Amino acid sequence: MTDEELVEISEDIVVDEDADEQLEDMSLEGRKEALTKARWNVFMYLGIAAILFGFALFPMPFDADYDNFSNSAEKNVGFIWGLPIPGDDFTDVPVTISVEVVNPPAQSGVLLGAYLIQTNDCQSNLGEFTPLAREGSGHNHHYMVKTAPSAGETAEFEFDVDPANYCVIVQYVNENGDNLGDANSDMIVNGKMWPNQVFAGILGLSALILSAFAFIGAQKHGETVRTMLEGGNETIESKVLAEVSKDKIAAGPTGAPPSGPTSGPSSGPPSGPPAEVVESEPVAVEEPAAVGERYEETDNGYYFKILADGSYDQSVYVKADDGSYSAYEE
Repeated sequence: MTDEELVEISEDIVVDEDADEQLEDMSLEGRKEALTKARWNVFMYLGIAAILFGFALFPMPFDADYDNFSNSAEKNVGFIWGLPIPGDDFTDVPVTISVEVVNPPAQSGVLLGAYLIQTNDCQSNLGEFTPLAREGSGHNHHYMVKTAPSAGETAEFEFDVDPANYCVIVQYVNENGDNLGDANSDMIVNGKMWPNQVFAGILGLSALILSAFAFIGAQKHGETVRTMLEGGNETIESKVLAEVSKDKIAAGPTGAPPSGPTSGPSSGPPSGPPAEVVESEPVAVEEPAAVGERYEETDNGYYFKILADGSYDQSVYVKADDGSYSAYEE
């Protein structure tokens, strides 16, 4: 590779500080936008879940009038929709029938019998289905009996049925299920069913789970935005220098520090007194002693400097009249 090619490559990888700052700003703005969307998703899914749960818990009402011809209260409630899973299971649709006794027959041991007959034609003779319902065969026809309360009191019947078309029959009966109603008898029948419980419940639960995931995502985006805002004032150079410093500190010193002299100076003090300077006296340079440094006097009037780590300086010092120390010059 030639020098010209190296120069061209080096020019291509020049760092544009303004572009880096723009990328950081775009990243921060993108994080803020993602945080806003995640928060809106939380509220949206929670709202959808609330609507679906409310729809699942909202009952579909119906009522039935007492008929003096059949001496019973009958009603075609129509098709009750739900999951088409046959048999007694959690997907069955709850149906509640509330019966207010107005004028029961004047007999002892009067009971209230409620039927839910599965048939497409409630105008036909339902007498063939009532014995099947009382016998409890299958999950197509339902029957429940209770002691008839006094006039003005209410009895409730609760059923769980598969999706189908049903007819409701409520009668005053005896223990054998025979109809005891007459032209003077009367009752008020009101009912409720919850066909949307399974559908809306499952969808509402799914929306609630999605809101939980959206909340977790919003928390992560929030932490990232806070981190970026706290470090937003740092420049790229300071971040790089900080990373380099961290690497150096983590690496530690490359080797042991050099050891100073552990004994006194290699050359002893002059054997005689200091020579007189004829031309001019040496200028005493006051050298401030570092913390922990001290001077040790010898027998010949010279001084050795002891450093803070206990080692000796290799120079010989003399003491001036003003108390300062200076290196001896021969």
